[in-house]
Amino acid sequence: MEIEDPGGPLSKAEVRELTRLLARFVNHDLDQWENWRIQTSYGPVYVLLTNALPPEWPDDAFATIWPLPPQLAEDPAKGWTVWRQDDNGNQYVVSRHDTQAEAQAVAADMEARGHKQVYWVAAR
Repeated sequence: MEIEDPGGPLSKAEVRELTRLLARFVNHDLDQWENWRIQTSYGPVYVLLTNALPPEWPDDAFATIWPLPPQLAEDPAKGWTVWRQDDNGNQYVVSRHDTQAEAQAVAADMEARGHKQVYWVAAR
């Protein structure tokens, strides 16, 4: 079975977004635990999300990722946002990026899919 490559390394903006989404998930959707398996090109990766400290693991073995630590905190004056406008004129943030080139590549990819929506890049 061939595994689809989800892309290269995450940008700092993508790590922030992943962290924000995980924080939302564990605050609103996590019951007691979730067990996930992700197939990768080098084999499966197992992800366990739980609201209990694993037996014999110290609390300080885990890095606090929410609220965002300073090294991941977003500087609102820097970065680029990909926006989308739907057929009804509603505007939505698609993704945030550290570089204009990265944001423009995402917008171009979305445009190439042939949807009726309009995509553009704006500095934050």
